[in-house]
Amino acid sequence: MIRLLILAALVFSLGQSAASESAESLQRLRDVMTERLVIMEQIARYKWNAGVPVEDPDREAAILQKTLAMAVGGGLNPESATRVVRAQIEAAKIVQHTLFDQWRKTGAGKFAEAPSLTETLRPEVSRLSRELIAALVAAQHDLDGCLARQILSPVPGVLARIPGAWRVAVDGTLGATGPCPSPMDGP
Repeated sequence: MIRLLILAALVFSLGQSAASESAESLQRLRDVMTERLVIMEQIARYKWNAGVPVEDPDREAAILQKTLAMAVGGGLNPESATRVVRAQIEAAKIVQHTLFDQWRKTGAGKFAEAPSLTETLRPEVSRLSRELIAALVAAQHDLDGCLARQILSPVPGVLARIPGAWRVAVDGTLGATGPCPSPMDGP
């Protein structure tokens, strides 16, 4: 009986540890996704000042190719990696388009603070893309569970004014996961 209790305690402890590790890896993924979308405001400022459009299909294709190579090299399924990377690119464009629309409506002029796209912003996005892939690799086995939806779905406060971008990023990351039971559903 004592052995059974010790075994049960060990199994419970291991389960708690695994859940904690899953939550940590999902939180890290959320943090990197958030940081990557937040920097899009600086990119939008640069593009606004320079008078260049939000969309750059050639650049997007290069980012997709480079990031997919990292993702597949890191052990991610190519289909999942493609879905996630495309979703991040689309979410980034939503942020930029939303800001451009707001600035047009308010008649915004040029911004005094707009870091260099080539010297500052692109290297930062590249760093965040590498971190995103590492976070995805660490969380890949947890993405189809309800814990992933619970951790990733809420819109971060810093993106509250552009919730659609976050939804696109999260939906692309989670893919077609099934519905999670609500605490109100009961057993």
